[in-house]
Amino acid sequence: MLRRTLALSLLAGALLLLPGLVWAAADTGRSPLYDLAMKFVNFGILAGGLFYFLRKPVSQALAQRRDGIKKELEEALAARDAAEAKYQEHKARVAALESEIQSIHADFKAEGERQRERILADAEKAAASIRRQVEAAAANEVKRATDELRSEAAALAVQLAQELLSKAYTPEDQKKAVELTIQNIGRVH
Repeated sequence: MLRRTLALSLLAGALLLLPGLVWAAADTGRSPLYDLAMKFVNFGILAGGLFYFLRKPVSQALAQRRDGIKKELEEALAARDAAEAKYQEHKARVAALESEIQSIHADFKAEGERQRERILADAEKAAASIRRQVEAAAANEVKRATDELRSEAAALAVQLAQELLSKAYTPEDQKKAVELTIQNIGRVH
């Protein structure tokens, strides 16, 4: 292909020089119209020769360029589609992460409720233990004064705990806790 292009280029160059050589050898005593007509004839021969010899290589080059552009366009479309698919994948992952964050938040809230229930149960056990101690002390005449102090201390501790819990834990919180527990039970079943 390179040899043929080189040969065609040399031939085209020779054809370009040929009219100049013919004109230089021509007698200048002719009329200017005749000289002009000969220039047009020479140009026509040159243009016809160039068309004849360069028609196939130029059309092949243009076809190769067209195919190259078509291929690049297809690659660009494929790259765009791949990028769009990756975008959709990342978008879905972000949506899944938001859902997971909400789930974790709900789990933390449920765990807080369980901890609160455990603390209340421990407080009730502690109160029951204190009551047993007070009952045992009431049976003992000698330690009655000590038992009364313990009873008052226990009552104050329970009252303080109730006040703290009543301030920290409103009926709305209790309602939300019950609803969350029902939802969690519904998810498990």
